[in-house]
Amino acid sequence: MRRSYLLLPAVTLVLAACSGGASGSPAESGARTIQVNASDELRFAPAELTVSAGETVRFEVHNTGQIVHEFVIGDADVQAEHEMEMGDMASGMEMADEANAITLQPGETKTLEYTFEEAGELLAGCHEPGHYDAGMVATITVE
Repeated sequence: MRRSYLLLPAVTLVLAACSGGASGSPAESGARTIQVNASDELRFAPAELTVSAGETVRFEVHNTGQIVHEFVIGDADVQAEHEMEMGDMASGMEMADEANAITLQPGETKTLEYTFEEAGELLAGCHEPGHYDAGMVATITVE
């Protein structure tokens, strides 16, 4: 009888670890995963994406290059604001990851889970100096 009391905490811990917590994993929550490459050619691949309104997408972004890149999701106003923030920052400073943005070091892969609330068009951009202006932007159509 005493041994069963000792096992109870261990069994509870194993069950809790397997449950995935309240939010669950992307597979459990129904999130679709989209692979995105950020290259030193200052491009995202794919450059055009289509998602559904209300859909949660898990972006796995891989920096295939040798320089730092960002992946920032938002409309044109969000992109312009982020561009200004990056310009105001001291050279060499890195933006902290946010709910709609990640910074990737060379060779690094990070994930960004984002829920698209309503139909329209959003952009994913990199705002490292000169990247966005050079075309490092992807179009996200939300249907």
